[in-house]
Amino acid sequence: MKKSLFACLTFALVFAGCSSSYKMSTSTRVDLARTVRYIPSLANVSVQPQRVSANATVTEMGSLNGDQQKEFVVAKALQAANADVLIAPQFSTDRGADGKMTAINVSGYPATFTSFRPLSKADAPFAKQKESTQDRVTSRIAVNNLTVVEVEYGTKKTITLAPEELIGKNEASALKYAKEKLLRQEKADFLFEVHYTADVETGFFKTTVNSFTMTAFPAKYVNYRATTHEEVAAVDPGTKPVVYYNTTADIVPVGQRVQLKFGTGSATARESELKETARAAALKKYNADFLLNETFYFDYQDKVITHVTICGTPAVYANFRPLQKGDVLDMKLISGDGILGIGGDVLGSIKNLFKKK
Repeated sequence: MKKSLFACLTFALVFAGCSSSYKMSTSTRVDLARTVRYIPSLANVSVQPQRVSANATVTEMGSLNGDQQKEFVVAKALQAANADVLIAPQFSTDRGADGKMTAINVSGYPATFTSFRPLSKADAPFAKQKESTQDRVTSRIAVNNLTVVEVEYGTKKTITLAPEELIGKNEASALKYAKEKLLRQEKADFLFEVHYTADVETGFFKTTVNSFTMTAFPAKYVNYRATTHEEVAAVDPGTKPVVYYNTTADIVPVGQRVQLKFGTGSATARESELKETARAAALKKYNADFLLNETFYFDYQDKVITHVTICGTPAVYANFRPLQKGDVLDMKLISGDGILGIGGDVLGSIKNLFKKK
């Protein structure tokens, strides 16, 4: 009887241990760390005015790669200076007679963190920096004020290449030569609105340029200076020279939305070429400057475009006038790329923009 009771108890315990009882939830877990935003911190840094240097040989760095080698030698410099961060580091390498690197060197200004505090609205220059999208802890160090520069545009200049300057040149090399010559002549930094005319004779074996004339506005960088938060907010300095055309116009529709279909003929052309041809025909038909909400549709046969359809509302520019306070504009920007000024918007023929202060 005792043995039977013991067996029953054992069976009950085993059965109880094998049973499962649980609850499930259909609610969504909320990971707090990914649903809040962190206030950036501002670190006060004490920077030593004298540079510190360090050197690390390839032997002591072992199998470290390029970035790890820099981190290694920076760590040596910080350890020697008892610092937390190296400001404006400069790296160099030593190489043996066989050209292989033997050591890496670094020098920079050692700095230590003295205190940390949350960033506030009063810290505008720091708050303007782009927010990091990384989840891990990040650090940013600002070591200098934002420097801006003004651009001074001169009057339009014309340059004509002499016959001896055209010897051995094609159209592209003549343009390059003319730009370089005008830049040197005017001591300019770049050219704005470059236009040229050329008499080019194309032969079977070579291309000959008989004459070449170019016009452009020479521009110079002047008045490098530190800027202010107010100036940045007002004029939004960019990474390239930008010119705003000091003119505006009203857009006036000259009819209802139209739809025109054109055949492509037997010639095979790209979509971009067909769009350009259809657009030109539509604008000529309706004596318009452009089409509002322009769209295109293509018909295909055996993967070849047979027809192109253009849709849009014909419109013209009217009432050209200087910009006035209160105008709300959709402005097209004209920017210089350092050598060639890029122009060509629909208002480009109006040049009342070169106003000196």
